[in-house]
Amino acid sequence: MLQHALRSFIRVVFGLLVGLAYLAYRIEGVNALLLIMPAKLIGPTLRRYGATIGADPQIHSPLIIHNAGSVPGKEYANLTIGDHCYIGRDVFFDLAERITLEDYVTISMRCTLITHTDVGKRPTELMSLPASRAPITVRRGAYLGACSTLLEGVEIGERAVVAAGAVVRRSVMADEVVGGVPSRLLRKIKTEDRS
Repeated sequence: MLQHALRSFIRVVFGLLVGLAYLAYRIEGVNALLLIMPAKLIGPTLRRYGATIGADPQIHSPLIIHNAGSVPGKEYANLTIGDHCYIGRDVFFDLAERITLEDYVTISMRCTLITHTDVGKRPTELMSLPASRAPITVRRGAYLGACSTLLEGVEIGERAVVAAGAVVRRSVMADEVVGGVPSRLLRKIKTEDRS
């Protein structure tokens, strides 16, 4: 009984903190609270600012959001998280373009999803690289191992596995296991392996 009352109180307090942080610092204030927010409150907070969040997500803090949008109340509109997804601790989402996680996706701790590259202005011509941006899609049942990185424009196929620490520059087909820097195909998941 006391634990339930305490959780309700914390939910109200965090709701007020989120509102005040938004009034004072806009979405950057909310981003800061996502670093310490209890897991049960992250999904509703993301929804409040425009993200599409499915049923029963497990989203852990700290969650780091970069390049949130500028439309008031829709700053997280480029984020879609499907039903029964798991987002581990210290995950980084770059929302310069859309990130879509279909149902039953697992994003392990410290994964990074980067939807844009912009080296900015550098003093030497050798560093000249055009800016690029593209959405990232992770299909149903895919798994990203700890500390893996997805770069802009990548699609991870259904039930695919990205090994821990991999850097994925190219799309991964369904039922493939990739790993390494840059990632390469390690093996295909056979139908009999999926039970």
